[in-house]
Amino acid sequence: MDGDLLRGQFLTQIGGKDVYLTLAGHLSAKDGYATFEATEAKVGDLSVPVSLVNEALQKKLAEQHDQLKLPNNVKDLKVENGEMVFVEK
Repeated sequence: MDGDLLRGQFLTQIGGKDVYLTLAGHLSAKDGYATFEATEAKVGDLSVPVSLVNEALQKKLAEQHDQLKLPNNVKDLKVENGEMVFVEK
């Protein structure tokens, strides 16, 4: 976590080759589920437009939808000052 951004690095395959995908963006909640809106993307060391990875990212998040369900008492979540903050209902 960095400021208000959540940053993660993932191993994935592109064209049959393993590459590292680094994403940064904003974590939030919608309709009781965690959401992630990417603001930065890198494939290996190469910065790429978020639009090139966003469709695949949102599809992957949709596949994991059930795992992104928040506890009933959580209204929102975000990263603030490098820390994850849960907002209660």
